[in-house]
Amino acid sequence: MNAVAEGIGATATTRVLIRRDDAAASNGVSFSGTGAEMDIVVSSVCAYIGALNKMLRFQAPTKSEITNQL
Repeated sequence: MNAVAEGIGATATTRVLIRRDDAAASNGVSFSGTGAEMDIVVSSVCAYIGALNKMLRFQAPTKSEITNQL
């Protein structure tokens, strides 16, 4: 967490790194997300959601994989 400025108008920037527990599914890959808001909690939630979205996109099957299964 970093503060962009000081005082009442300060913006907190946060960076979150996540990784799945089951190493077989993610091959140990980490996913990061960043957030920048005036509220540290909101900034952290934005960063966490960003990291989750990256992880879900990484794990989502491609269109060709879906077609091959049909």
